[in-house]
Amino acid sequence: MTEAFRHPGAAAHPRVLATEVREPRELRVEIPSGRNAGTVLRELMARHGFRGATGRICSGTARALQYHVVIKAAQGDRPYIYGTPTLEHDEVALLHGAVTIGLDRAGSIALHCHGAFVDHDGHLHGGHVILDRLEVGREPLVLRLCAFEHGGFTQYIDEETRYTLFGPTVEVTP
Repeated sequence: MTEAFRHPGAAAHPRVLATEVREPRELRVEIPSGRNAGTVLRELMARHGFRGATGRICSGTARALQYHVVIKAAQGDRPYIYGTPTLEHDEVALLHGAVTIGLDRAGSIALHCHGAFVDHDGHLHGGHVILDRLEVGREPLVLRLCAFEHGGFTQYIDEETRYTLFGPTVEVTP
């Protein structure tokens, strides 16, 4: 039987927020072997003046990867938290990853990824992948992104869950 829980804050409605952005760009990004995924994605955003992006990891390997999974909280006002990071130092094959790129509350590029991968023994793993700790392995990391020059996503503290989330940002016209 699953134990019910309640988030600490008042329920936020509507939970689905949306905004429109002009002329998003569809990109195929290939990150070469040995490069840090977070560094390359931040460089891409800065070089092209993108404020945000969303997309997925299509394929590739990592020779170093760090990820977190959700665990029941022992204390505090949130029922679940991200646990201690798990480090993978052997080559793993990325199966999929949902990537969101936006701005943190200070206006810097923030990266978020939930992904799944297979380790060298064939075991399936997944969780919150830290892109700044992902070093691409023998196979290039291939992503498909929809990037935005205006609008996109900005982090905020969600009053209901008390987690830092991404919310849509209204497009700023130049």
